Amino acid sequence: MPATMAKAARAGAVPLRHDGSLPEEIVVWEILVRLDPKSLLRCRAVRRTWHHATSTRAFPLAHHAHQPALPIASDEEYILTVDRLAAAQLHTIAHLDKAFNPEASCDGLLVLSRYNNMTDTIDFSVCNLATRQFAPLQQLHELGLRLLGMYSHQPTGEYRLLLERDSYNETTEDQLGYYVFALGSHQSPRYIGWQESTSQCFSLPVLVCDSLHWYPVYYVSESSYVRLQSESKAIIVFDTIAESFRPMRAPIVSTNSYAFEMDGTLGIYSRNYAKTTIDIWVLQNYKSEVWNFKYRIKLPVAEIRGKFETFDDLWNVEVVSADGDVLLLVSSGRCLSYIDNDGKLIDSFDHGRKYFFLSKYRLKQSLVQHTFFQALESSVVNTSPFI
Repeated sequence: MPATMAKAARAGAVPLRHDGSLPEEIVVWEILVRLDPKSLLRCRAVRRTWHHATSTRAFPLAHHAHQPALPIASDEEYILTVDRLAAAQLHTIAHLDKAFNPEASCDGLLVLSRYNNMTDTIDFSVCNLATRQFAPLQQLHELGLRLLGMYSHQPTGEYRLLLERDSYNETTEDQLGYYVFALGSHQSPRYIGWQESTSQCFSLPVLVCDSLHWYPVYYVSESSYVRLQSESKAIIVFDTIAESFRPMRAPIVSTNSYAFEMDGTLGIYSRNYAKTTIDIWVLQNYKSEVWNFKYRIKLPVAEIRGKFETFDDLWNVEVVSADGDVLLLVSSGRCLSYIDNDGKLIDSFDHGRKYFFLSKYRLKQSLVQHTFFQALESSVVNTSPFI
């Protein structure tokens, strides 16, 4: 029982049954709904009433709403998530028979890619790791389209992929620009046009206010970085309802800057070239596009190096939103660390994995079953990677 609920029960705010146990409604909608998918599935096998209550159409949606969006990591066999408060807690989400890389994430769905040695191509698949649903995406490989993002189209309830063709495949009849493909559809991706203002390097998309957001990424040398660090670049916004692009004002930040989601709003974090200082901006008002400078965090690099011999000069820094605040998740070699907004090292450990990749994507797990998997599987031979 959560501590707050136990306190409420002792105070008489939560009425107990005659045997001293909590009412079923409280157990289901206050406790079970907050469990991670693996723990919930175990609890469903304990009592028939729990199994019945969690089998309704409404429960998986409520359960998904209570799940945290956790950073995704992977090694040669596993897809993992990192706990929001304890770097030492790596949760194994799936054991795969091939190495996959996450390419898009939305509502518990992941688009994964892997290199195919036999065909010398990149294969794409969509899956829900919690429900073990999996289907290949032949369209991306056959049409030579680049994946930019995935979203739920609210007017239709469809899950759609935003795609780009930036070069001709085999014929000049193919239109350059952006396409939309509904998962499970038997139609070809639909062309939605081309806008010159968006022809930049897309980074990880962030879904906020029914729109995908990208902060343009440029890979530059140190000398170019100094020249470009004071330039202001507009955020690229894709309205997932109207399915159209527009620019958004951004603060003046360094070239090495990335968008992230923080409690339902948009944030940008930037780093200096040496990756030792992180600046964080938060969008204060979405409609007026007013930004607020919130933190400047200096990483305790010397302290981390003193604790771990495996910490090297090649490290990744991710911003994780946690309970209305932010933490920095730092990965280098076999070392994984959490740093608070004061630059204090609050947790770190050596995960001991030879190959470890910390993705910029987040996974908010879901037990919602999607019918489009059946349509995708019927068009190709299903080769599920799950063990």
